[in-house]
Amino acid sequence: MIRQSCRHSYERLAAHEGDVGRRDDPESVHQARVATRRLRSDLHTFGEFVDEEWAAELRADLRWLGGELGTVRDIEVQHVRLHAHAGTLPPAEAEAARRVVRRLEADRSAAHVDLLATLARPRYAQVRAELAAAAGAPRGTAAADAPAAEALAPVLRRRWKKLRRRVRDLGDHPSDEALHATRVRAKQCRYAAEACEPVFGKRVRRLAQAMARVQDVLGEHRDAVVAQAWLAKTALECSPTEAYALGMLAQYERQAAAAARDAFAGVWRAADTERVRGWL
Repeated sequence: MIRQSCRHSYERLAAHEGDVGRRDDPESVHQARVATRRLRSDLHTFGEFVDEEWAAELRADLRWLGGELGTVRDIEVQHVRLHAHAGTLPPAEAEAARRVVRRLEADRSAAHVDLLATLARPRYAQVRAELAAAAGAPRGTAAADAPAAEALAPVLRRRWKKLRRRVRDLGDHPSDEALHATRVRAKQCRYAAEACEPVFGKRVRRLAQAMARVQDVLGEHRDAVVAQAWLAKTALECSPTEAYALGMLAQYERQAAAAARDAFAGVWRAADTERVRGWL
């Protein structure tokens, strides 16, 4: 299972690295970033089955690479989001907002240049070689020889319980950061469930799908919060007309964040049911 996870992540990274250098193909950056995040999560979740020192070093390298990819990806997400939302404003305000949002294009270009430099560094070649080696022969422990269903069920159960406990601790008015941390937990639970699908089949697929819905709602909340922060900072550097348009965009993002908060309660209730997690 660890070998499969390493192989899938390596193959995904290798399949997209050639197009990461293209500025008109943001999906390749996204897929390469997902590859690093998924394997990092799996190495942590299934840590008892892999050599601790080996896994820690590989996770550190994946964190570095994911961070480099993430800088480009995060700017791209904000640019697409704000440009689209600007189109919902009245014509004059839409033009003013888009004029300011175009600043993100320059930020994206600069980040892309930095990413290309990163991919040319010896460290990237080293990380890629480590992933290739892991895909062929990950360093397992004696625990990796146990029957899959017997060994993996407790791991999934722990992931689920950590998420459930975090949700219970949120309270009635959780902070933005608390909701973001909950999203991270949901994503880890989803990755673990998806990795175990060959062993548990339909049962674990339902769990993975429920976690994806939780992740999507909280991801929308996070994007709206980040957008508000960028708009507030950028408005200070704008003309009154532009600042007014950005204020209208900020109101849109506040409403989007509030809607995501409201939706979270429903998707969580749907996830925390016997049908989804009763078998754990």
